[in-house]
Amino acid sequence: MTILTYSTVPGMTREQYEGTAAALTDKLKATPGFIAHYAWEQDGGLRVVEVWESAEQHDGWFNDSVKPNLPVEVTPEKHKLMNMVTP
Repeated sequence: MTILTYSTVPGMTREQYEGTAAALTDKLKATPGFIAHYAWEQDGGLRVVEVWESAEQHDGWFNDSVKPNLPVEVTPEKHKLMNMVTP
């Protein structure tokens, strides 16, 4: 089931995000199940939304690759998508 994840990373700066993204983006794109990633600055930190084919695929990626690079503990919210329209 396709899912959307939503994370808030308080205190993470743009520079920290850009460094982490530079190191992980190619690996993320090659990870099975990955569909999309969006990030923006908000409320003194970052918000990140991703779309994955399954929660298991997201969790493997997050726990192995993302979590070790975060300055604080983050637990992404997960939502099963009813519909997804892409070009």
